[in-house]
Amino acid sequence: MKNLLKVWSLVLAMGVAMGIASCRDEGGFSSDPSLRLAFSTDTVAFDTLFTEVSSATHAFLIYNRHKDDLLITHIALGGGEGSPFRVNVDGLAGSEFGDLAIRGGDSMYVFVEVTIDPRGEDEPFEVKDSMLFVLESGVTQQVLFTAGGQDATVMRGAVIDTDTQLTGARPYLIYDSLRVEAGATLMMEPGTRLFLADKVEMQVYGRIEATGTAEAPIVIRGARTDHMFDYLPYDRISGQWGGITLHESSNGNVFVHCDIHSGTYGIRAKGTNVEESKVTMRNSQIHNVDGDALQLTLCRAEFANSLFTNAGGHCVNILGGKADFVHCTMANFFPWKAERGVAVNIANYVEEENMVYPLLGVNVVNCIITGSKNDELMGVVVEKTDTMDYSEYAQYRFSHSVINSWKEALNPDTLHYAHIVWEHKDSTAYGRTNFRTIDHNNFIYDYHLDSLSVARGIASDTLLHLLPYDKDEQPRTREGIDAGCYQYVDDGKYSEG
Repeated sequence: MKNLLKVWSLVLAMGVAMGIASCRDEGGFSSDPSLRLAFSTDTVAFDTLFTEVSSATHAFLIYNRHKDDLLITHIALGGGEGSPFRVNVDGLAGSEFGDLAIRGGDSMYVFVEVTIDPRGEDEPFEVKDSMLFVLESGVTQQVLFTAGGQDATVMRGAVIDTDTQLTGARPYLIYDSLRVEAGATLMMEPGTRLFLADKVEMQVYGRIEATGTAEAPIVIRGARTDHMFDYLPYDRISGQWGGITLHESSNGNVFVHCDIHSGTYGIRAKGTNVEESKVTMRNSQIHNVDGDALQLTLCRAEFANSLFTNAGGHCVNILGGKADFVHCTMANFFPWKAERGVAVNIANYVEEENMVYPLLGVNVVNCIITGSKNDELMGVVVEKTDTMDYSEYAQYRFSHSVINSWKEALNPDTLHYAHIVWEHKDSTAYGRTNFRTIDHNNFIYDYHLDSLSVARGIASDTLLHLLPYDKDEQPRTREGIDAGCYQYVDDGKYSEG
């Protein structure tokens, strides 16, 4: 009986071996239709891209998770050579490939890029294709490709020497530089979007009039629309473009409902006197820049309902001049370097130049000045020396505001400070806890007030007739006016604390 069992076992083993051999071709590749490829993704999805601009390279892996070798007899882009997508398979570029072996337990890379042809359309559109994989067994599999396309108006080294209006129909893709000559006005209607390439600066000798709305803000940002990592778009990274410089000849600049972010700097304004307004800003923000977000030198300027946040330099840097800040939020939680500036720096003296810049009146009312440091208000304001009295050149005042400054809080000067909530770590809310979201892991920042913020209800109502609505067009009421650009609204989306 034992011998009979051995014989049957041998026959069975030979049968299995013959069955396996029948699923292999002469080259040793399996043709078993139950064996399939595996892919690291079933869809390669690109961000919305400007037409005629090549994408970054995406990659995916093809796996043979079986012990047997497989032969991919045919690989092809569905759109062929006319596809907007380009692929490289295991080091080979093209739109069609044949007879690629993938050994048991092995894998190979596929690299994908896309360049989308323009369509002459204002709205974004989608392009699709697929990559087909045919095994020797006849099994066909596919990976989908998708990308968004956006036609843009391209400007290269543009010089604006006559009054010019930009529209909100299509974004503007700006290379090299954008210069506004003296005597010319560059106007931007609601919904205008400027995408500036790496290091591109706006040099303004004339004037900018950028007037957006809450529903259709004007956006000035970097040109990269893709991601550094899955969770991190380049738009959240500082230094993606240059910045805006308002030169000495430039006056009467207006920014309303503007979103300026992710530059090397924000706005640099250089003046020579305080008789004419250099810049007026309302309901706007400058956010996430490598240098100063707002730099004013001997300027006359007015800011209301605006945000100046996350700067590698200072959020607001004032050297001389006259400036009013009403219902503004200056908050510095810049994540990209350890040594950064502060929320507000105010000065009338530069030691390296041994020069006084007349500070003829800086008024900060109903504002928030905070950040992640212990002191977010700094500067050098000289009032007297052994030989000179500079008090008329040292005029500044903060009132009805939240200020994070342990140094000033120790001995507040009533000449320069009135009705101040001095932020400290034992406060109900301190620094980041004043706001809804300060997320350094995903680089997401929401400066709407948290329910426990110490800015709630501390603002003066004397300017309510001028600013009855906040940055979001939410009404302010005399029953409780909050400092900063946002009035607290309990919308049920955020828990207290």
